[in-house]
Amino acid sequence: MHFTTIFFDLDDTLYPSSSGLWEAIRERMTRFMWERLGLPKEEVPRLRKRYYETYGTTLRGLQRHHGVDVDDYLAYVHDLPLVEFIHPDPEVRSLILSLPQRRWIFTNADEAHAVRVLEQLDLSGCFEGIIDVRRLGF
Repeated sequence: MHFTTIFFDLDDTLYPSSSGLWEAIRERMTRFMWERLGLPKEEVPRLRKRYYETYGTTLRGLQRHHGVDVDDYLAYVHDLPLVEFIHPDPEVRSLILSLPQRRWIFTNADEAHAVRVLEQLDLSGCFEGIIDVRRLGF
């Protein structure tokens, strides 16, 4: 079988899941819900899970039930110092660049977050483009 294009997931795929970044993003999602929306802290984990299971993303549930502004939410949950979590890995870069296929990022984050992560990992020039949460119509 011949593949012409490879899609790479971004978070917890191009860097180790043990980095703690995705956990920090989830914590920011939780914090957004109780700080910005005033939801009871003890209800937030259950709501996040329900929205994710029902709508495919927490964001879609927050939009539908709370009128959350997409830009505000995405900026808030991704506002983290990436250098504290992830670092370039020359072997990963070399491996990706050795692939002859077209390479794209496919992520349920927004493009701004994807660009920041790729820059932090020194992978910016390794992909033709990014398919993000906005392009998917979350």
